[in-house]
Amino acid sequence: MICCSSMNLFAIDIYDSILIDSEWRTYNIHLPSGYSSSNKYPLVLGFHGGQQAGRTDIGWQALPTQSRLTEKADKEGFIIVYPEGKEYSTGRSWNAGNCCPPSASKDVDDIRFIDKLLNKLIDNYSIDSSRIYATGTSNGGMFCYRLACELSHRIAAIAPNAASHMMQPCNPALPVSIISFNSKIDPIVLYKGGNGPAEVPFLKDVYFPSQDSNLRVWQNINQCLKKDTIINGGNKNVDVIKVSDCKCNVEIHHYATTDGGHSWPGGVPNNVSPVSIQIDATELLWDFFKQYSLGCKTTGISEHQYSDINTIYPNPAEEVVNIVGLENNFSYTIINLFGKRIAQGHSSGTIDISHLPQGVFVLIINERDQRIFRFIKK
Repeated sequence: MICCSSMNLFAIDIYDSILIDSEWRTYNIHLPSGYSSSNKYPLVLGFHGGQQAGRTDIGWQALPTQSRLTEKADKEGFIIVYPEGKEYSTGRSWNAGNCCPPSASKDVDDIRFIDKLLNKLIDNYSIDSSRIYATGTSNGGMFCYRLACELSHRIAAIAPNAASHMMQPCNPALPVSIISFNSKIDPIVLYKGGNGPAEVPFLKDVYFPSQDSNLRVWQNINQCLKKDTIINGGNKNVDVIKVSDCKCNVEIHHYATTDGGHSWPGGVPNNVSPVSIQIDATELLWDFFKQYSLGCKTTGISEHQYSDINTIYPNPAEEVVNIVGLENNFSYTIINLFGKRIAQGHSSGTIDISHLPQGVFVLIINERDQRIFRFIKK
């Protein structure tokens, strides 16, 4: 008798779509060589930059071409998905907050797209949902910052490149680890802040905050207490800033090169700027990503294992949920699956949920040393 195998010996690319509010949104998923449904794989979301109509690299192909992230996925064994910004006659972009047109000016709900896409990917593929990461370049990197603001309960770490934080206000439910890359001579996203180039009509009135400002914003959000700056790190003319001692053990790493420009460090040149030869962003971001997972944990948490110390019951529940394993009075926050805070307070073991609507919620216990649970309100 011949039986089929669940393992793919060769890498597979699947260009697919998902219906979001009567519109089809597209993406490409790359399953690494050796993919097997019996294993759980980390997932990396890769977001292309803003694209003008008429360019030859329109669509998802631009980022893997520049970054070689697909080759890294095959080598390290993670799934990578390249979503595509909504296409208009003027090009594709992501709604990252204050940038970039046409998606930002048309208020495209890209957060809903990614949230629904993650649900579909987790349903259809063998993904460790505690190890989902996002990276992107330019406008795609800006969108990573917005994902950290609004989907922090799903995204464990982000790696923006050639980007600024453009989303205000930003009130993530959970802290997010960040590694970012910028060139000090980037002609578009100015390192010290400022408007986009005057010769680019759709960017000339867009203000990009400085990288120092971005770091301060996320240092405050993640409640970090320590900041170290290494000048000319690794005997190279690149500055490395590391922000640590943060809530939930997250960290922020920032690399500032003195070469390159508006491009992917260590990657393939684009039609805007040369690339930095001082660092390799693809190597650095994966070394960083694999240290982190949701729930204040190091890597290795299995699917849906949000806490191995405490127990929540009953689940599903109608009136109250009980937490076993915490002796002292603890703080808690309840958020919905869109990252919105629904309730917060203190308890010694029993939490009243009678006022919540029916649905799935995330319960976060304590501030700096967090435990995370999912529960269903009947």
